[in-house]
Amino acid sequence: MKSTERKFEFLTREDPDTGARVTRLTPPDVTCHRNYFYQKCFTNDGRKLIFGGEFGPHPSPNWNYHLLDLDTQTAIQLTDGAGENTFGGFLSPDDKYLFFVRDKRQFIRLDLATLKEEVLYVVPDAWVGYGTWVSNSACTKIVGIEIAAEDWFPLNTWQKFNEMFHKKPLCRLFSVDLSTGQRTLILEQRGWLGHPQYRPFDDNTVAYCHEGPHDLIDARMWFIDEDGTNRRCGKEHSEGESCTHEFWVPDGSAMIYVSYNTNSPERWICSLDPVTLQNKVLTTMPQCSHLMSNYDGTLIVGDGVGKVSHDSTASNAMLVGDPYLHLFDLKAGTTRAIARHDSGWDVYKDDRQVTHPHPSFTPDNKQVLFSCDKERANGVEPALYLADL
Repeated sequence: MKSTERKFEFLTREDPDTGARVTRLTPPDVTCHRNYFYQKCFTNDGRKLIFGGEFGPHPSPNWNYHLLDLDTQTAIQLTDGAGENTFGGFLSPDDKYLFFVRDKRQFIRLDLATLKEEVLYVVPDAWVGYGTWVSNSACTKIVGIEIAAEDWFPLNTWQKFNEMFHKKPLCRLFSVDLSTGQRTLILEQRGWLGHPQYRPFDDNTVAYCHEGPHDLIDARMWFIDEDGTNRRCGKEHSEGESCTHEFWVPDGSAMIYVSYNTNSPERWICSLDPVTLQNKVLTTMPQCSHLMSNYDGTLIVGDGVGKVSHDSTASNAMLVGDPYLHLFDLKAGTTRAIARHDSGWDVYKDDRQVTHPHPSFTPDNKQVLFSCDKERANGVEPALYLADL
Protein backbone atom coordinates (compact mmCIF):
# COMPACT_ATOMS: atom_id res chain seq x y z
CA MET A 1 0.00 0.00 0.00
CA LYS A 2 0.96 3.68 -0.11
CA SER A 3 3.99 4.57 2.09
CA THR A 4 5.23 0.95 2.13
CA GLU A 5 9.04 0.81 2.06
CA ARG A 6 10.83 -2.03 0.30
CA LYS A 7 14.53 -2.86 0.39
CA PHE A 8 15.94 -3.79 -3.02
CA GLU A 9 19.13 -5.60 -3.91
CA PHE A 10 20.77 -4.12 -6.99
CA LEU A 11 22.57 -6.53 -9.30
CA THR A 12 25.53 -5.27 -11.39
CA ARG A 13 26.98 -7.17 -14.32
CA GLU A 14 29.37 -6.41 -17.15
CA ASP A 15 27.83 -6.16 -20.59
CA PRO A 16 29.09 -9.14 -22.63
CA ASP A 17 29.68 -7.08 -25.77
CA THR A 18 30.82 -3.63 -24.61
CA GLY A 19 32.12 -4.24 -21.09
CA ALA A 20 29.89 -1.50 -19.65
CA ARG A 21 28.63 -1.87 -16.08
CA VAL A 22 24.87 -2.46 -16.16
CA THR A 23 22.90 -2.49 -12.90
CA ARG A 24 19.43 -3.96 -12.48
CA LEU A 25 17.61 -1.76 -9.98
CA THR A 26 14.28 -3.53 -9.42
CA PRO A 27 13.38 -6.98 -8.03
CA PRO A 28 13.40 -9.98 -10.40
CA ASP A 29 9.90 -11.15 -9.43
CA VAL A 30 8.00 -7.84 -9.87
CA THR A 31 7.20 -6.17 -13.20
CA CYS A 32 8.60 -2.63 -13.23
CA HIS A 33 9.09 0.06 -15.86
CA ARG A 34 10.30 3.63 -16.14
CA ASN A 35 8.18 6.65 -17.08
CA TYR A 36 8.14 8.15 -20.56
CA PHE A 37 11.61 9.17 -21.71
CA TYR A 38 11.09 12.95 -21.90
CA GLN A 39 9.35 13.26 -18.53
CA LYS A 40 11.45 14.14 -15.48
CA CYS A 41 12.09 11.00 -13.42
CA PHE A 42 15.25 11.82 -11.42
CA THR A 43 15.55 14.27 -8.57
CA ASN A 44 17.93 17.09 -9.43
CA ASP A 45 20.84 15.47 -7.59
CA GLY A 46 20.32 12.21 -9.48
CA ARG A 47 20.02 10.16 -6.29
CA LYS A 48 16.32 9.27 -6.45
CA LEU A 49 13.98 8.35 -9.28
CA ILE A 50 10.33 7.52 -9.79
CA PHE A 51 9.16 4.35 -11.53
CA GLY A 52 6.08 2.21 -12.08
CA GLY A 53 5.84 -1.18 -10.40
CA GLU A 54 3.35 -3.96 -9.75
CA PHE A 55 3.65 -4.37 -6.00
CA GLY A 56 -0.11 -4.22 -5.44
CA PRO A 57 -2.55 -3.85 -3.82
CA HIS A 58 -4.81 -4.61 -6.79
CA PRO A 59 -4.62 -7.70 -9.05
CA SER A 60 -2.29 -7.66 -12.05
CA PRO A 61 -2.04 -5.73 -14.25
CA ASN A 62 -1.88 -2.89 -11.76
CA TRP A 63 0.75 -0.17 -11.73
CA ASN A 64 1.64 2.26 -8.99
CA TYR A 65 4.32 4.91 -8.54
CA HIS A 66 7.37 4.37 -6.35
CA LEU A 67 10.37 6.52 -5.42
CA LEU A 68 13.70 4.70 -5.39
CA ASP A 69 16.65 5.94 -3.32
CA LEU A 70 19.76 4.81 -5.21
CA ASP A 71 22.03 5.22 -2.18
CA THR A 72 19.99 3.12 0.27
CA GLN A 73 18.46 0.85 -2.43
CA THR A 74 15.10 1.47 -0.77
CA ALA A 75 11.83 2.24 -2.55
CA ILE A 76 8.76 3.87 -1.06
CA GLN A 77 5.35 3.31 -2.62
CA LEU A 78 3.76 6.63 -3.52
CA THR A 79 0.33 5.62 -4.85
CA ASP A 80 -2.12 2.75 -4.44
CA GLY A 81 -4.99 3.73 -6.72
CA ALA A 82 -6.41 1.77 -9.64
CA GLY A 83 -5.56 2.82 -13.17
CA GLU A 84 -2.51 4.98 -12.48
CA ASN A 85 -0.81 6.18 -15.66
CA THR A 86 2.74 5.27 -14.62
CA PHE A 87 4.22 6.27 -17.97
CA GLY A 88 3.14 9.90 -18.08
CA GLY A 89 4.00 11.09 -14.57
CA PHE A 90 6.81 13.52 -13.77
CA LEU A 91 8.59 15.23 -10.90
CA SER A 92 8.31 18.97 -10.32
CA PRO A 93 11.38 21.16 -10.97
CA ASP A 94 11.89 21.57 -7.20
CA ASP A 95 11.59 17.80 -6.52
CA LYS A 96 8.69 18.36 -4.10
CA TYR A 97 5.85 16.84 -6.11
CA LEU A 98 4.86 14.02 -8.41
CA PHE A 99 2.26 14.84 -11.07
CA PHE A 100 0.29 12.05 -12.76
CA VAL A 101 -3.07 11.02 -14.26
CA ARG A 102 -5.30 8.49 -12.50
CA ASP A 103 -7.73 6.29 -14.40
CA LYS A 104 -7.78 8.60 -17.45
CA ARG A 105 -9.83 10.99 -15.35
CA GLN A 106 -7.95 12.91 -12.63
CA PHE A 107 -4.75 14.94 -12.86
CA ILE A 108 -3.11 14.71 -9.45
CA ARG A 109 -0.31 16.45 -7.58
CA LEU A 110 1.25 14.26 -4.88
CA ASP A 111 3.43 15.78 -2.14
CA LEU A 112 6.51 13.56 -1.85
CA ALA A 113 7.07 14.53 1.80
CA THR A 114 3.57 13.70 3.04
CA LEU A 115 2.14 11.59 0.16
CA LYS A 116 -0.94 13.82 0.32
CA GLU A 117 -2.76 14.02 -3.01
CA GLU A 118 -4.55 16.98 -4.54
CA VAL A 119 -6.76 16.69 -7.63
CA LEU A 120 -5.93 19.63 -9.89
CA TYR A 121 -8.12 18.81 -12.87
CA VAL A 122 -10.91 16.36 -13.69
CA VAL A 123 -11.63 15.21 -17.25
CA PRO A 124 -15.29 15.88 -18.16
CA ASP A 125 -17.56 12.82 -18.34
CA ALA A 126 -17.92 12.94 -22.11
CA TRP A 127 -14.15 12.72 -22.57
CA VAL A 128 -11.23 10.42 -21.74
CA GLY A 129 -7.76 11.64 -20.71
CA TYR A 130 -5.27 10.16 -23.16
CA GLY A 131 -1.52 9.68 -23.25
CA THR A 132 1.26 11.72 -21.68
CA TRP A 133 0.51 15.20 -20.35
CA VAL A 134 3.45 17.61 -20.11
CA SER A 135 4.08 20.73 -18.04
CA ASN A 136 5.68 24.01 -18.99
CA SER A 137 9.15 24.70 -17.61
CA ALA A 138 7.80 26.52 -14.55
CA CYS A 139 5.35 23.66 -13.87
CA THR A 140 2.46 26.11 -13.56
CA LYS A 141 0.36 24.53 -16.33
CA ILE A 142 0.11 21.41 -18.44
CA VAL A 143 -0.94 20.50 -21.95
CA GLY A 144 -2.90 17.31 -22.58
CA ILE A 145 -5.09 15.41 -25.00
CA GLU A 146 -8.67 14.27 -24.45
CA ILE A 147 -10.57 11.88 -26.72
CA ALA A 148 -14.36 11.81 -26.94
CA ALA A 149 -15.60 8.96 -24.72
CA GLU A 150 -17.80 7.60 -27.50
CA ASP A 151 -14.69 7.14 -29.68
CA TRP A 152 -12.44 5.68 -26.99
CA PHE A 153 -11.39 2.06 -26.47
CA PRO A 154 -8.35 0.59 -24.64
CA LEU A 155 -5.18 0.62 -26.77
CA ASN A 156 -3.71 -2.56 -25.30
CA THR A 157 -2.56 -4.12 -28.59
CA TRP A 158 -0.95 -2.76 -31.75
CA GLN A 159 -4.07 -3.86 -33.62
CA LYS A 160 -6.14 -1.55 -31.40
CA PHE A 161 -3.59 1.19 -32.00
CA ASN A 162 -4.16 0.74 -35.72
CA GLU A 163 -7.95 0.75 -35.32
CA MET A 164 -7.89 4.03 -33.38
CA PHE A 165 -6.16 5.74 -36.29
CA HIS A 166 -8.81 4.58 -38.75
CA LYS A 167 -11.61 5.57 -36.37
CA LYS A 168 -10.50 9.22 -36.58
CA PRO A 169 -11.57 10.00 -33.01
CA LEU A 170 -12.70 13.44 -31.93
CA CYS A 171 -9.71 14.86 -30.02
CA ARG A 172 -8.92 18.08 -28.28
CA LEU A 173 -5.63 19.61 -27.26
CA PHE A 174 -5.95 21.74 -24.14
CA SER A 175 -4.01 23.45 -21.38
CA VAL A 176 -4.78 23.60 -17.66
CA ASP A 177 -3.71 26.32 -15.24
CA LEU A 178 -2.55 24.26 -12.25
CA SER A 179 -3.28 27.02 -9.74
CA THR A 180 -6.94 27.36 -10.75
CA GLY A 181 -7.77 24.13 -12.61
CA GLN A 182 -9.10 26.19 -15.51
CA ARG A 183 -9.00 24.41 -18.86
CA THR A 184 -8.32 26.32 -22.09
CA LEU A 185 -9.08 24.68 -25.43
CA ILE A 186 -6.23 25.00 -27.91
CA LEU A 187 -7.40 22.77 -30.76
CA GLU A 188 -10.29 20.37 -31.40
CA GLN A 189 -10.52 18.19 -34.47
CA ARG A 190 -11.57 14.79 -35.74
CA GLY A 191 -8.35 12.79 -36.16
CA TRP A 192 -6.08 11.18 -33.59
CA LEU A 193 -3.80 13.64 -31.75
CA GLY A 194 -0.99 12.77 -29.33
CA HIS A 195 2.29 13.74 -27.65
CA PRO A 196 1.41 17.29 -26.51
CA GLN A 197 4.52 19.16 -25.33
CA TYR A 198 5.20 22.72 -24.25
CA ARG A 199 8.42 24.04 -25.72
CA PRO A 200 10.85 24.47 -22.79
CA PHE A 201 11.05 28.11 -21.64
CA ASP A 202 8.50 29.15 -24.30
CA ASP A 203 4.92 28.77 -23.07
CA ASN A 204 3.55 30.22 -26.27
CA THR A 205 4.67 27.23 -28.38
CA VAL A 206 2.95 23.85 -28.09
CA ALA A 207 3.91 20.80 -30.12
CA TYR A 208 1.65 17.83 -30.80
CA CYS A 209 1.52 14.98 -33.28
CA HIS A 210 -0.84 13.22 -35.66
CA GLU A 211 -0.84 9.76 -34.07
CA GLY A 212 -1.11 6.37 -35.73
CA PRO A 213 0.86 3.73 -37.66
CA HIS A 214 4.00 5.40 -38.94
CA ASP A 215 3.49 4.61 -42.62
CA LEU A 216 -0.06 6.04 -42.64
CA ILE A 217 0.93 9.46 -41.30
CA ASP A 218 1.90 12.02 -43.94
CA ALA A 219 2.82 14.80 -41.49
CA ARG A 220 3.37 13.80 -37.86
CA MET A 221 4.80 16.90 -36.16
CA TRP A 222 2.75 20.06 -35.67
CA PHE A 223 3.08 23.32 -33.74
CA ILE A 224 0.45 25.71 -32.50
CA ASP A 225 0.48 28.83 -30.35
CA GLU A 226 -0.95 28.39 -26.88
CA ASP A 227 -3.94 30.59 -27.75
CA GLY A 228 -4.90 28.25 -30.63
CA THR A 229 -3.55 30.44 -33.44
CA ASN A 230 -0.64 30.00 -35.83
CA ARG A 231 -1.12 26.28 -36.36
CA ARG A 232 1.68 25.00 -38.58
CA CYS A 233 2.99 21.72 -39.93
CA GLY A 234 6.51 20.94 -38.75
CA LYS A 235 7.32 18.76 -41.73
CA GLU A 236 5.49 17.08 -44.56
CA HIS A 237 6.87 13.59 -45.01
CA SER A 238 8.64 12.73 -48.25
CA GLU A 239 7.62 9.66 -50.25
CA GLY A 240 8.08 6.55 -48.09
CA GLU A 241 9.26 8.58 -45.06
CA SER A 242 8.16 8.11 -41.45
CA CYS A 243 8.97 10.45 -38.56
CA THR A 244 8.62 9.32 -34.95
CA HIS A 245 9.20 9.97 -31.26
CA GLU A 246 9.86 13.68 -31.43
CA PHE A 247 11.00 15.48 -28.28
CA TRP A 248 12.24 18.90 -27.26
CA VAL A 249 15.91 19.34 -26.44
CA PRO A 250 15.58 20.25 -22.73
CA ASP A 251 17.07 23.73 -23.27
CA GLY A 252 14.31 24.43 -25.81
CA SER A 253 16.70 25.01 -28.70
CA ALA A 254 15.11 22.54 -31.12
CA MET A 255 12.86 19.54 -31.55
CA ILE A 256 14.66 16.28 -32.40
CA TYR A 257 13.06 13.28 -34.07
CA VAL A 258 13.71 9.99 -35.84
CA SER A 259 13.33 9.82 -39.63
CA TYR A 260 13.45 6.70 -41.75
CA ASN A 261 12.39 5.58 -45.20
CA THR A 262 10.95 2.26 -46.30
CA ASN A 263 13.52 2.12 -49.10
CA SER A 264 16.63 2.73 -46.94
CA PRO A 265 18.37 0.61 -44.29
CA GLU A 266 19.49 3.78 -42.50
CA ARG A 267 17.71 6.02 -40.05
CA TRP A 268 18.48 9.66 -39.37
CA ILE A 269 18.52 11.88 -36.31
CA CYS A 270 16.97 15.18 -37.38
CA SER A 271 16.19 18.52 -35.78
CA LEU A 272 13.34 20.92 -36.40
CA ASP A 273 13.16 24.65 -35.62
CA PRO A 274 9.62 25.54 -34.44
CA VAL A 275 9.90 29.12 -35.71
CA THR A 276 11.56 28.82 -39.11
CA LEU A 277 10.40 25.18 -39.59
CA GLN A 278 13.87 24.40 -40.90
CA ASN A 279 14.65 20.67 -40.79
CA LYS A 280 18.25 19.46 -40.53
CA VAL A 281 19.77 15.98 -40.63
CA LEU A 282 22.16 15.76 -37.67
CA THR A 283 23.57 12.28 -38.26
CA THR A 284 22.77 8.83 -39.57
CA MET A 285 22.21 6.13 -36.99
CA PRO A 286 21.43 2.46 -36.49
CA GLN A 287 17.75 1.57 -36.50
CA CYS A 288 16.72 3.13 -33.20
CA SER A 289 13.17 3.75 -32.06
CA HIS A 290 13.32 6.27 -29.19
CA LEU A 291 15.86 9.05 -28.78
CA MET A 292 16.55 11.43 -25.90
CA SER A 293 19.24 14.07 -25.47
CA ASN A 294 21.14 15.69 -22.66
CA TYR A 295 20.28 19.28 -21.71
CA ASP A 296 21.81 21.05 -24.70
CA GLY A 297 21.38 18.31 -27.30
CA THR A 298 25.08 17.48 -27.73
CA LEU A 299 24.62 13.88 -26.55
CA ILE A 300 21.80 11.60 -27.65
CA VAL A 301 20.91 8.07 -26.59
CA GLY A 302 18.76 5.71 -28.67
CA ASP A 303 17.35 2.19 -28.34
CA GLY A 304 17.99 -0.08 -31.31
CA VAL A 305 15.00 -2.00 -32.59
CA GLY A 306 15.26 -3.05 -36.22
CA LYS A 307 12.35 -2.18 -38.46
CA VAL A 308 8.77 -1.26 -37.72
CA SER A 309 6.21 -3.43 -39.45
CA HIS A 310 4.62 -1.64 -42.40
CA ASP A 311 1.67 -3.98 -42.57
CA SER A 312 -0.58 -1.08 -41.69
CA THR A 313 -3.73 -3.17 -41.91
CA ALA A 314 -2.51 -5.29 -39.00
CA SER A 315 -0.12 -3.63 -36.58
CA ASN A 316 2.53 -1.11 -35.74
CA ALA A 317 4.65 -3.85 -34.20
CA MET A 318 8.43 -3.75 -33.85
CA LEU A 319 10.62 -6.21 -35.73
CA VAL A 320 13.55 -6.94 -33.45
CA GLY A 321 16.99 -6.64 -35.02
CA ASP A 322 19.27 -4.23 -33.14
CA PRO A 323 19.66 -5.15 -29.43
CA TYR A 324 21.82 -2.20 -28.34
CA LEU A 325 21.57 1.16 -26.66
CA HIS A 326 23.54 3.64 -28.79
CA LEU A 327 25.33 6.84 -27.80
CA PHE A 328 25.61 9.69 -30.30
CA ASP A 329 28.13 12.43 -29.50
CA LEU A 330 27.19 15.19 -31.93
CA LYS A 331 30.16 17.40 -31.00
CA ALA A 332 32.70 14.65 -31.59
CA GLY A 333 30.77 13.14 -34.48
CA THR A 334 30.98 9.66 -32.95
CA THR A 335 28.54 6.80 -32.41
CA ARG A 336 29.05 3.76 -30.22
CA ALA A 337 27.08 0.96 -28.60
CA ILE A 338 26.63 1.44 -24.84
CA ALA A 339 25.23 -1.94 -23.85
CA ARG A 340 22.67 -4.52 -24.87
CA HIS A 341 19.04 -3.94 -23.95
CA ASP A 342 17.78 -7.09 -25.71
CA SER A 343 14.16 -5.99 -25.45
CA GLY A 344 11.60 -8.27 -27.07
CA TRP A 345 9.36 -5.20 -27.63
CA ASP A 346 6.41 -7.42 -26.72
CA VAL A 347 2.98 -6.35 -25.54
CA TYR A 348 3.13 -7.54 -21.92
CA LYS A 349 0.47 -7.59 -19.20
CA ASP A 350 -1.99 -5.83 -21.46
CA ASP A 351 0.40 -2.95 -22.19
CA ARG A 352 2.26 -1.95 -25.35
CA GLN A 353 4.95 0.09 -23.54
CA VAL A 354 6.22 -1.99 -20.61
CA THR A 355 9.05 -3.65 -22.55
CA HIS A 356 10.20 -0.52 -24.42
CA PRO A 357 13.63 0.71 -23.25
CA HIS A 358 12.80 4.46 -23.44
CA PRO A 359 16.40 5.44 -22.55
CA SER A 360 17.50 8.78 -21.12
CA PHE A 361 20.52 10.25 -19.35
CA THR A 362 21.02 10.63 -15.63
CA PRO A 363 21.34 14.30 -14.57
CA ASP A 364 25.15 14.06 -14.54
CA ASN A 365 25.27 12.40 -18.02
CA LYS A 366 27.34 9.51 -16.62
CA GLN A 367 24.70 6.80 -16.97
CA VAL A 368 21.65 5.89 -19.04
CA LEU A 369 18.38 4.75 -17.49
CA PHE A 370 16.24 2.26 -19.38
CA SER A 371 13.71 -0.50 -18.78
CA CYS A 372 13.19 -3.70 -20.74
CA ASP A 373 12.50 -7.43 -20.56
CA LYS A 374 16.06 -8.53 -21.39
CA GLU A 375 16.06 -11.24 -18.69
CA ARG A 376 12.62 -12.78 -19.19
CA ALA A 377 14.18 -15.96 -20.58
CA ASN A 378 15.72 -16.41 -17.11
CA GLY A 379 12.43 -15.81 -15.31
CA VAL A 380 13.13 -12.14 -14.52
CA GLU A 381 10.28 -9.69 -14.95
CA PRO A 382 10.75 -6.47 -16.96
CA ALA A 383 12.95 -4.18 -14.88
CA LEU A 384 14.78 -0.85 -14.64
CA TYR A 385 18.50 -0.71 -15.44
CA LEU A 386 21.34 1.81 -15.31
CA ALA A 387 24.16 1.49 -17.85
CA ASP A 388 27.42 3.30 -17.14
CA LEU A 389 28.84 5.48 -19.89
